[in-house]
Amino acid sequence: MSETQPGGLLVRAKRLTSLARQAREGAEAVQDHTRTETALAKLDSSLRELETAVRLQSKLVEKGVAAQTEFDLTKAPEELKKHIVTVGRPSPQLLQARANDAGKAVRALSDAASSAWSSWAQSQLDELPVDRLARLGFERKGVELRLESMRRIATAPPTPDSVDAFTSSFDTVASRLAKVEPEGPLDALLAKLPCHLDELTDDELRMLRDDHADIAAQIVLRVE
Repeated sequence: MSETQPGGLLVRAKRLTSLARQAREGAEAVQDHTRTETALAKLDSSLRELETAVRLQSKLVEKGVAAQTEFDLTKAPEELKKHIVTVGRPSPQLLQARANDAGKAVRALSDAASSAWSSWAQSQLDELPVDRLARLGFERKGVELRLESMRRIATAPPTPDSVDAFTSSFDTVASRLAKVEPEGPLDALLAKLPCHLDELTDDELRMLRDDHADIAAQIVLRVE
């Protein structure tokens, strides 16, 4: 009995060591699998964001807001595909690196889109002859509401839907204002507003009172 006991203990120790190694390797495999799933989820989310950014860029180019970008969006996917074919399953670190690459592209595209959009949208608003609003009659309120919406959109980060909404409203507003026939003296007077009363000449006040009472009724005076 005493001679076989050390051997039995040795076998048991080896068995326990083997079981511990298997448990450790199993735990590491589980951890690696979890890290890989987390990295894949991050990559999927980043790619969805990148798709949205690319769609927006395409919309801005389509509308003439921005020029075609020089971003190379094919290099990282090709490298990942090559790695899978030649090496096998990518590591969590590699997947995270590709997600970071996509995130950088999203930020670059988004910054470029916002800069191009705010500048272009404001220039479009500046082109509208808003001094003709007072002469629109019953259409004035609707046009003013569209202008207010366009100004909000112009200062917000663009989306494909907001770009479409802005350009559609712009076409409508521009069309309605274009229907107002130019009228030199009256247009010059309206272009002054808002202004101080003493900035209007006697002839301009007389013109409002005698010839354009409907316009005069829309002008509100207040004390500063």
